[in-house]
Amino acid sequence: MPLDNDIKILPVAGRGPQQDKKAMRDFIELPQRIYADSPHYVPWFKRGMKRILQKRHPFFDHSDGEFFIVRRGDSCVGRIALLEPKRFNTYQKKQDARFYFPDFFDDASAVDALFSFAEEWARRRGLRRLIGPQGFSGFTGAGILIKGFDEDASMTMMNYHFPYYRSHFERLGFTPHKDFFSAQLQADTFSLPDQMRRLSQIARKRSRLQVRKLKNRRDMKRTARKIMEIYNSAWVTHDDFCPLTENELRAMISDLMLVTEPSLIKIFSSGDELAGFLLTFPDLTKALQRAEGRLTPLHLLDILLEKRRTRRYLVNGIGILPKYQKLPGQAMLFEEIVKTLRSRGVDSAEMTQIAETTDAMIKGIEKLNGDISKIHRVYMKMIT
Repeated sequence: MPLDNDIKILPVAGRGPQQDKKAMRDFIELPQRIYADSPHYVPWFKRGMKRILQKRHPFFDHSDGEFFIVRRGDSCVGRIALLEPKRFNTYQKKQDARFYFPDFFDDASAVDALFSFAEEWARRRGLRRLIGPQGFSGFTGAGILIKGFDEDASMTMMNYHFPYYRSHFERLGFTPHKDFFSAQLQADTFSLPDQMRRLSQIARKRSRLQVRKLKNRRDMKRTARKIMEIYNSAWVTHDDFCPLTENELRAMISDLMLVTEPSLIKIFSSGDELAGFLLTFPDLTKALQRAEGRLTPLHLLDILLEKRRTRRYLVNGIGILPKYQKLPGQAMLFEEIVKTLRSRGVDSAEMTQIAETTDAMIKGIEKLNGDISKIHRVYMKMIT
């Protein structure tokens, strides 16, 4: 399709003398225009997005990226972040370009212009593959929603998209790279099968695995670093893995302290060695929707109250060191999920960001009577 002369791709300069406040505002506010009539979209905080546009995220300590908007005349109709993950490419011996925050109206010529520009951006840098949506680390939600359009987004962990997004990616020749599942667990149906309970007991005996609950926020902060160190070991065999840097570790710890509480973090240890972790979060989706990207004192109070009153929880953070994965340690993880949720008297829970390659995890969810309700797909395209 010929590119429309009425369409322009403009950079978003987030700081310094070149800062373009209108472009930045367009980039930040575009999704709320696109999803204005959707009850399922959850906006990012404007303050947090502004920090990203100013490249104050630790990803930019070691890698590069730029942000762009698409304007048709005076109206912003699309946006994208284009990233060169230099540290990841060196670690995995890849030549990848990533795209993130791809948001656009159902406008074929604007989408064509946007991704033609993205391919040329990657080509100029000598990169061979354009992949996304994929963000700054493995903890950043990835993929375009391809199933679950009647479900709320899970806070900002896994973004919401309209069905037409998938159509445009596939029309442009992008192919599936990896799917991530989200599973619903309903309180009246999920339970731990006897076989899994026996496997959990075996794990405790053979490997001397024990579950430790955190006492307070000081204990939580001290243990958070160990959790991130386990992440750097537990995901080492994944093809989209790159170890977190010190600054990335600090940022992850800060985020963890904001959204959860000590009693919802479970640590697995064998003797003095930490072996794994389980992270559960109160679902703050409704409060984030009410905030509409703002973080005033009243919205902050509403979020804090939502943490107390919600009857729904999210499980997004599971890791076991490789040497314990060979034992029935996964059964022990699922046993703790059931215990945690039942102790809270929850109505439902959602396990998010489950990679399609984690067969044991998916089988475990099925045994818990979990329902795969959402699928997010990461797409890729070779640069020629």
